Amino acid sequence: MTAEERNKYIEFMYDYKNEYNCENCPENRGDFPHDKLPCGQQNCWVTCHCKEM
Repeated sequence: MTAEERNKYIEFMYDYKNEYNCENCPENRGDFPHDKLPCGQQNCWVTCHCKEM
């Protein structure tokens, strides 16, 4: 990952406005069961990152 890609990732993940913005999320990869988000996680990645701050 380049420094620019890392910065964009951080900007996205640490912005509450992006919660459940699955369409643009860099972690949204692949198809998973319906009880999970499109990325396969139970919780939104953005929510998890913001709570770590």
